[in-house]
Amino acid sequence: MTAAAELPAGAAASGNSHAAGQTRNTFFLGMAITFLAVALTGFSTTFFIPLARGSFSAPPVVHIHGALLFAWLLLFILQASLVRERRFLTHRRLGWFGAVLCAGIVVSGVGVGLFATHRDLAAGGDAFVLGQFVNILIEMLLFGALIAAAIVLRRDGETHKRLMLLATISALAPAWLRLRHLLPMVPNPFVTFSLIADSLLLIAVARDWIVLRRIHPAYLWAGGAMVAVHLIELSAITSEPWLRLSRWLLGIDAVTA
Repeated sequence: MTAAAELPAGAAASGNSHAAGQTRNTFFLGMAITFLAVALTGFSTTFFIPLARGSFSAPPVVHIHGALLFAWLLLFILQASLVRERRFLTHRRLGWFGAVLCAGIVVSGVGVGLFATHRDLAAGGDAFVLGQFVNILIEMLLFGALIAAAIVLRRDGETHKRLMLLATISALAPAWLRLRHLLPMVPNPFVTFSLIADSLLLIAVARDWIVLRRIHPAYLWAGGAMVAVHLIELSAITSEPWLRLSRWLLGIDAVTA
């Protein structure tokens, strides 16, 4: 995230402006910490606890993807903290490390998708498993596209930091979905937790409205596109076009699938 602090119109005293910027940037720091808490909780039953017990087994790409994703969340917290403390130069320098992390997350995420899909299909997975591979690819492309847009618009600090927020909201969907292991009573967990994940956008929109009395355009065009993509994924995951594309990408035929 780049560093323009939101300042109220007509702010005269630099001390007051600094205090206002700190107060408003606290929101992004709070969201960053929330993201980390969601990831730690969601992956506790499927990764952290089995890893601690020595019962977690997966190829290196899974460990790499997990490490990169948590590095991203920690970097997000650090970057939000740097903006809040107005350490903009350090923030900008670390931004390029974030771009490298993003590329690694996208590439390793595709690798994890390939591994998980082949594993689940071999275990008798149904059309949902097959169609989900297309969703994984779309999610990685969406995350990469939001980060790319944030990099291009990095000189527009208000747009930049909102795009980074949206990208991280989108990337956290798998963590939300794994909460089904802690909350087995939740009906239709794939749909329910997907909608809960995107509902964080409503918090960001509400914050803008309360603090600025307007909704930033990034939430409308980028956030709206993100939600639209997720709704298409939810409705199309077991559709024939999705399954056909997944078979083609995986190099399998309808009989084997």
